[in-house]
Amino acid sequence: MTAAPRARTRDTGTPLRQIRVGAVTITPVVQLHYRVHPLRFFPDLDIPTIDEDAWYWRPPYREDGFLVIDMGGFLIRTPTRTVLVDAGVGNGKKRPNPLFTDRDDDWFATLRRAGVTPEEIDTVVFSHLHVDHVGFATRLDGSAWVPAFPNARHLTTAAELAYWTSQAARDLARLGDYVTDSVLPLREAGVLDVVEPDLGICDEVRLVPAAGHTPGNVCVEVSSEGQRAVFAGDMVHHALQLAFPDHSTDYCVDARGASEARQALLREIADRDVLLFPAHFPNSAPGRVVTDPAGGYRYEMVEGELL
Repeated sequence: MTAAPRARTRDTGTPLRQIRVGAVTITPVVQLHYRVHPLRFFPDLDIPTIDEDAWYWRPPYREDGFLVIDMGGFLIRTPTRTVLVDAGVGNGKKRPNPLFTDRDDDWFATLRRAGVTPEEIDTVVFSHLHVDHVGFATRLDGSAWVPAFPNARHLTTAAELAYWTSQAARDLARLGDYVTDSVLPLREAGVLDVVEPDLGICDEVRLVPAAGHTPGNVCVEVSSEGQRAVFAGDMVHHALQLAFPDHSTDYCVDARGASEARQALLREIADRDVLLFPAHFPNSAPGRVVTDPAGGYRYEMVEGELL
């Protein structure tokens, strides 16, 4: 049997799903399905000790020995705003990771299927400035990278931008110089806003400080009509981190800080009617976090309604 490719674009025929949080609608917009060896993300993981039947070690979270890490963004529509949280890997960009370089995914068609054009996005929130969260923020216009969402303000924090434009971050050659083609053009165009990590974007949407994974990492919280959702970005990168909340990934700038932030979030939302939207779960599906009597937490996926 031939193994599935380790990176494959989302089928444009795959039905989109919408989740309602009060008067707010949320649509996951997946760019690609990515599969990675567990030790690439968790180099200290003792794989032989893991129960093969553990919920987080079976499909859809793990396939053919690889972790499932989907990538893309989330479309949030409130009564007054149209917000995109994170923007995938992007297209046509040179990356050290051969599965990210020169991609040609019809992600904007998926966004249009969700009912929105790039011109209608008024706010792009970067949970953090990693390569797989900023890619579609710019597009190539001739020989120059320009904002792909021409009418949007793009939000990041001072700590985040300072770190990823520092020499320390540029030394991380494994990620590539994606800041040059996906972040700095936004600043040059005057559409990148450096904001406080607890900014209120509108009545229903606000940022929540969550440093650790990166220095200026934020969550995004949606509250409407007594309902609540939290976009965790990479604070919860894989379901394994629900079962073992102390485990941080090899991509966390501050592993201990990331662990502390993750555990605080999970304690706060577990066993409550709060939807969690991790950035990279299969199909970017949201769910509710429940305490596992065996230790840690479990995840109850919520499918939402077909568009």
